[in-house]
Amino acid sequence: MILFRVDGNAKIGTGHIMRCLSLADAFREEGVRSVFVTAEPYMRPLIQERGYECLVLGSVYDRLEEELPALLPLLEERRPDWVILDSYFVTPVYMTAVRARAPLVYIDDLNAFRYPADIVVNYNLYGETAAYPPDQICLLGLRYAPLRKQFQGLAPRTARERMEQILISTGGTDPCHGALRCCVYLRGHPPAPGVFYHVVLGAMNRDAEQIEEIAANTPYLVPHRQVRDMRALMLECDAAVSAAGTTLYELCACGLPTITYILADNQIDGAAAFAGAGLMPCIGDIRRDTRFAEHVFSALDELSGQKLRQETARRMQTLVDGNGAARLAAEVRGLLEKKEMRTL
Repeated sequence: MILFRVDGNAKIGTGHIMRCLSLADAFREEGVRSVFVTAEPYMRPLIQERGYECLVLGSVYDRLEEELPALLPLLEERRPDWVILDSYFVTPVYMTAVRARAPLVYIDDLNAFRYPADIVVNYNLYGETAAYPPDQICLLGLRYAPLRKQFQGLAPRTARERMEQILISTGGTDPCHGALRCCVYLRGHPPAPGVFYHVVLGAMNRDAEQIEEIAANTPYLVPHRQVRDMRALMLECDAAVSAAGTTLYELCACGLPTITYILADNQIDGAAAFAGAGLMPCIGDIRRDTRFAEHVFSALDELSGQKLRQETARRMQTLVDGNGAARLAAEVRGLLEKKEMRTL
């Protein structure tokens, strides 16, 4: 049994939860059971809907050491074969205490310090160049991006001559009101006839009702709540706007040319890497941009050329094949089983 220790809420978003769920799904395909442990109850309905047990500690998500008196007895009781930890608020003390009870895998984006973990995973575009200690066992780079199964084995995209369907994805919480700002802008700046904007409203988007009210009188705005098949929506669209989180890797698997932006510090390196590779232009940090929406639609104009979108799609799908979750699950399991054999 695997125990995932991961959090999600309105402040930190849902990305950590979503990528752990994708990895849990891949382990389930191998017949391995997963249990989730969270500090707070906010994400329990989603986790349970995906078929997993979710235990809530009643702790504070950004003060992890304080939860050890509750977590360590739980580890002794459940005796997981290994723990997968995904949080930016880890400390050496916390990780060492967890690792003393079970082998530890840490999903990382920041390379903040030397992690006392058996395996470190950094699947970001910049992961392979991160300076981890040479004796640290690491699984690095895009081949390990843990996407949902629906993003596996997609056919090469063929770019349409004209951009007519455009996706706006601002994450599970949208704390800087990116979707609303885009919708307000579009209400006063109608696109050309036949162009539609599909606005994905995350589970914790506080502006959802206001956006739906705007869309009710704006026929070229199409809001989407509780999207069950994100792949189908991405494949239907010709271009996208997205915050620089986990969604970027799904967009790559679909070959959907994208304009990205930063809404949290942990997205800075990823956005810079995609922009530096010439894959996704970044319009900057929404937290400091009073003209965010204007910059979004100006940048989208730069993607209008069919030849550019076709070449961008080809490069994106070459980098991300959608099989990262299965690949990661197999390699984590193999490495930990080898470690167990060496300690017998």
